[in-house]
Amino acid sequence: MDELILIAILIGGYYAGKKIFGNSKAAGWIGVGLAILVLAGLFASSLFLIEVVLFIIFTSLIIRWTRNYFAVSKEIRAWRRAKYPETSPYKISSDLTEAIYESDDAEPDIPYNRVSAFNDNNDILTENDGVIPIYYDAKPADNEMAFREFGILITTKGVLYKKQVEDPETKDSKAKSYIAETTVLPFSNAYKVTFDEENDVLTVYYADRHTKQLSECGNGKLLYNAFSTAINNGWTRNVDRVLKKTWAAQKESLKDINKVIKKAEKSAKIQEANRLNTKSAILSSSHINTLNQQFKTQQLNARFGASQGHGVAAEQANWVSDYFKGFNPSAEGHSNVKSGADRIRQMSGEMIQTKYYVKARSGVNNFLKKGYVNGNGKLMTLEVPKDQYKEAIGIMRKKIELRQVPNETNPDNAYKYVKKGALTYRQSKVATLSIFDRDSTIKIHGKEVQVPFAEKLVVSAGTDFLTGAAAAAPMSVVNFVWIYANNRWQGVDRTTATKNAMIGFAKPMLIGGLMYTVASQFAGSDLAMKTAAKLGMEKVGRDVIAKRTMGALTVVVAVGPDAVNCLVGKISFQQLVKNTAVTGAGMAVGGILGSAVPVVGTLAGSVIGGIAAKKLLDHFSEDDSVIMARIAKQEFIEVVMFMPLTKEEFNDIAQTVFDPKEAPKLFKLMFQNGGRDREGIEKSRKYIDETLENLVVSKFKARESFDDEIIEAVRDEFGNFEMAAN
Repeated sequence: MDELILIAILIGGYYAGKKIFGNSKAAGWIGVGLAILVLAGLFASSLFLIEVVLFIIFTSLIIRWTRNYFAVSKEIRAWRRAKYPETSPYKISSDLTEAIYESDDAEPDIPYNRVSAFNDNNDILTENDGVIPIYYDAKPADNEMAFREFGILITTKGVLYKKQVEDPETKDSKAKSYIAETTVLPFSNAYKVTFDEENDVLTVYYADRHTKQLSECGNGKLLYNAFSTAINNGWTRNVDRVLKKTWAAQKESLKDINKVIKKAEKSAKIQEANRLNTKSAILSSSHINTLNQQFKTQQLNARFGASQGHGVAAEQANWVSDYFKGFNPSAEGHSNVKSGADRIRQMSGEMIQTKYYVKARSGVNNFLKKGYVNGNGKLMTLEVPKDQYKEAIGIMRKKIELRQVPNETNPDNAYKYVKKGALTYRQSKVATLSIFDRDSTIKIHGKEVQVPFAEKLVVSAGTDFLTGAAAAAPMSVVNFVWIYANNRWQGVDRTTATKNAMIGFAKPMLIGGLMYTVASQFAGSDLAMKTAAKLGMEKVGRDVIAKRTMGALTVVVAVGPDAVNCLVGKISFQQLVKNTAVTGAGMAVGGILGSAVPVVGTLAGSVIGGIAAKKLLDHFSEDDSVIMARIAKQEFIEVVMFMPLTKEEFNDIAQTVFDPKEAPKLFKLMFQNGGRDREGIEKSRKYIDETLENLVVSKFKARESFDDEIIEAVRDEFGNFEMAAN
């Protein structure tokens, strides 16, 4: 029995020596020798021998520790001094991907939302540029209902491992509960990694002489490959420096992109204000009343309903012509004053009488017979059809020779009393026809002549369009000044402010002209009169029909564009309701102030009312554009910031996406391809992602050549590089 104990002690000494002095046979025999000495000391009861043995053991331990310390120091120095190729987050991302996945087909899409929840504010995954998720393998535990996953996350910054363990506090309880045990293995300062495949133990050695272990994680070999790649590529030595540099560049880039985005958002707000101003000008009660007043001033009933309507149509066309020539004419024909002027040029005081007869002689004779003279007894100016002008001057010359012209004896002055009209006689007849009627005809020299639609559109509708535009001009001028001043107050440069103001000037005239044209042409049609008769309004005048049509058009202009955008999916129903409410509030306040201060008060009131309503409604519902702008910014940072672009390429993409003029259109397209509910927002996010990816790829394709780093980075980010290679 004693022999067996002795053998056991010697064998134990052998393995203790290998453990203490190094894994070798010599170390084992040193252990055996020490075991013998200890036994001898015990049997001899010699204190000296025991002291010798203890001294030898202590000295051996010091030697062992010293040897290990210097061996580790040598490894760390070699790691620090090694020459590694220059790397980047995108290059190491590619290298790690290649080391971890067996093939490109095996690379799964990283579920970012799950990864973010798994990371749970750990330092392994941050929003900083360069920290890229490479591998994720985690799933919920089968024995609990908690919404958490356990497994592994690998990023360019390191490894995060979570496993489920039993909560010590419920160890002896029947109701078991579990907690997550988290292990973080950063790449930074790791100089060596080992893997005990038999026991599934991964050990990472760090330059500050501490170690971290993972046991039985099930992915030890994969993690070993990841750490080996990071160490061999020098990433573990340079990761902090490279990421710090990358983050500094990101911070600077974010400053630039924030400036661009703020500029785009500010531009969008200014454009919205410009749109609101212009819409207020178009729909203001002052503007609509001015348009309605023209139906009476331009004698709509007589133009479309009387046998001499072509003369009234000529008066209207010539008034419009004088207006845009800057003569500031006043239409007087509707007053029906005996021997009164049809038009007075306020700039010069010239009084004009319009006579459109079949023959020039008839027009001149009628003019002289009725004695159209001004207050000084001098003959007014006779306006005749364009095609009768020369003949009318010749006739007037003869009349002067015959002393039939009051206060004039010189035939050479005949041209002073005759003016060429804006329309020919035929055109004056065409101007009495409506584009809403088919198969229109006129009588010329007793013959029935067919009039094509195109001629009615140019002459009749064209005259109405110019009339409506002229009526809208005062509001357009005020809107121009308002928009220009507001843009300059908001910091917009002079050129852009002028362009915006010019648009604000043109739109009221354009839309006012269209509204007047539709109302006038419809009221002048047989269709309108038949419709009125069916509704029991046979005696209603065409001017009344025109005013009611104008009211309907006001609603169409106020709601129509937004309604169409809503129907095609460019804006939400919430946005439609909000825009309609803002417009309605602006019109109401504008009407109140406009009654006190015409034109200027109406516009100012409409703008103030609209802005106040919008600010109030903003508390209840965000604009579609605000939601889309936020998504665009998030995805820009997510997609573009991770790409190895030059500063010029980066800025060019930023300027393209957030161009002040184009950004509102992009936001509408994002909304049209998605929406503002949860599912719609994801679709909008996908749309802008694809847009950004295409822009990035276009930058790479524009380069003279590709290097491996860029190719791998793009492939890893977008999953398929074929789109860039084609």
